[in-house]
Amino acid sequence: MAHPKHEQVRRRYRERCGYCGVAEIDAAGELTVDHHRPTSSGGDDSDDNLVYCCSRCNLYKGDFFPSEEDQQHNRRVLHPLKDELEKFVRYNEDTGELEPLTDTGKFHITLLHLNRPALVAYRNRQRYFALLAARRELIEAENLQLRAVISAQEQYIALLRHLFELSPPEETG
Repeated sequence: MAHPKHEQVRRRYRERCGYCGVAEIDAAGELTVDHHRPTSSGGDDSDDNLVYCCSRCNLYKGDFFPSEEDQQHNRRVLHPLKDELEKFVRYNEDTGELEPLTDTGKFHITLLHLNRPALVAYRNRQRYFALLAARRELIEAENLQLRAVISAQEQYIALLRHLFELSPPEETG
């Protein structure tokens, strides 16, 4: 049974997993609602505690919530809407992997298996399609510029033809 706030959480996360970023369309179905702080650890159904996530991330996260010892060692799951993820992890465009910038980032990546082969392939495919779209835009812009040059040249040729038609023939002598 879906969570009562499923649609609201789904919209807030734009139909993507809050932890790994996989879109519903790529997962071939709706995702699930996770309690960032599990109900078993005192979490509730408040909007800030609900994260839209894929089944894999939900499985890997499980009911983890940091103990005092975990917190002392910076072991916690980053909140997709509250934490500035770029302070903890960075995306390596060359490899498609997430790289930790902090101990918390390393724990987050490790716990959720954010560099699992399928996710790395997904990120690489998304980057490939983004590069392809950018290349297409460049080609379309170049095409427009070339059409403008051709049009200007055609106008110039037409003007020259018109001028030659108006000028009297040269006398040979």
